Amino acid sequence: MRKALRSYVGSLAIVALFACLLAGSPVIVAVARGDETLSIDARREALREWSGLANGRADFEVFDPAHLPKMLALAARQSGCKYEDDIGQLPVRFKKVAGHRLALMFCRLSVTGSDRAFDLSDVSRPKPLEFPYIAKQGFGTTDTPGIITWNEETGLFQAETSTDECPSVRLRHVYRLGVTNRESFIVVRVEVSGPACGAGQEWTSIWEAKPWPVPAGRTDVLLPK
Repeated sequence: MRKALRSYVGSLAIVALFACLLAGSPVIVAVARGDETLSIDARREALREWSGLANGRADFEVFDPAHLPKMLALAARQSGCKYEDDIGQLPVRFKKVAGHRLALMFCRLSVTGSDRAFDLSDVSRPKPLEFPYIAKQGFGTTDTPGIITWNEETGLFQAETSTDECPSVRLRHVYRLGVTNRESFIVVRVEVSGPACGAGQEWTSIWEAKPWPVPAGRTDVLLPK
């Protein structure tokens, strides 16, 4: 008897739930609207926060971790970036390149560190960016390319790696920002310097991107920019 009653009650619950789905239950609709509202509210809050921080500036720096956009700070922590102890001397740099917002953030890696880049096209969802780099048998990708600098005259980024030894060999990758369906860094040149101490060392190009050959008679070949 009890088994039959439980079965009957369960059947009624399933029928009721199915009816709610067909009729557009206010409870289910409210939950759906609540999720959507929360998402919209979070994006609006992120835009308000960004507007107050940037204050009309395209390029600026932040030296205080308390002033970082909340979603950027969250993305940095989720990616394992330890920035809090160094931000006072190595600020987070915000830049607008070719109409796209970027954040360059120094992250401590044990005794050394590296800059990381975050795409801020959507300030409510910052995305860490990867960099191609030269390896022993080809190319790989990394989110810690070294110390990143921006050359406004050439429109290129440079990422330099070295050790704390003196003298030491330095490696430098030169990138341009490629804009297709999403932001990405495209390596255009790799340079190396001989063993030296300090700045002022000479750089030698060991690899440089060449224009891709187009097959004869083919004018319809399109490559990503």
